[in-house]
Amino acid sequence: MLKKTENGYELARFGDLGIFLEIICEQYKVYSNFQNKRPNLDQLEPEDIIRLNHNQIDPLYISTLFSAMFLEAYIYDYGARKSSASYIENYIDKLSPQAKCIIVTQLFNEVGIDASSQTFEGIKKIFGCRNSLAHNKTKEYNGLDSLKDKKPKTLKPLECVDIIINVMNELLSVDPDELYASIVIERLNTLKNQYPVSD
Repeated sequence: MLKKTENGYELARFGDLGIFLEIICEQYKVYSNFQNKRPNLDQLEPEDIIRLNHNQIDPLYISTLFSAMFLEAYIYDYGARKSSASYIENYIDKLSPQAKCIIVTQLFNEVGIDASSQTFEGIKKIFGCRNSLAHNKTKEYNGLDSLKDKKPKTLKPLECVDIIINVMNELLSVDPDELYASIVIERLNTLKNQYPVSD
């Protein structure tokens, strides 16, 4: 990742943010293709039906997890580019991801991400779902009815993409010089236009 200096831009950090974003994009495409290309189930082999089911379900889990990973890594990187990795590691990294989003943006700007905004509600939602998946526990089985509402919470790929776009837009509103937020927004808006998905 580059950071702005008095002499222009210099290479400052590297990591897996780009990979996380591409995984989110690929899962979005898989889900879009599932939604938009409804095959006739009578013409499919059992193995193809199972694969089709995975194309419906897997993107929910993968998008939710990788979107949370992306946002947490992004805010860490943002803070590290603004100050240093050791500062973020020593003083910020133990905070919840939600707290990091507010505090890191407030540290380096006149205002930070607004804790009462819809954007912050999206941040809380995505990390709540991530925690539901990452800390999943078995549940007591008392018949099929006991399974209702017991599955871990996930988000649809479109919800994940929209939350990331909202976070990047809010970050740009508090820090117009943030280089990567506009790149992420453009990438995800292009994806949404090329692969339409309905809610």
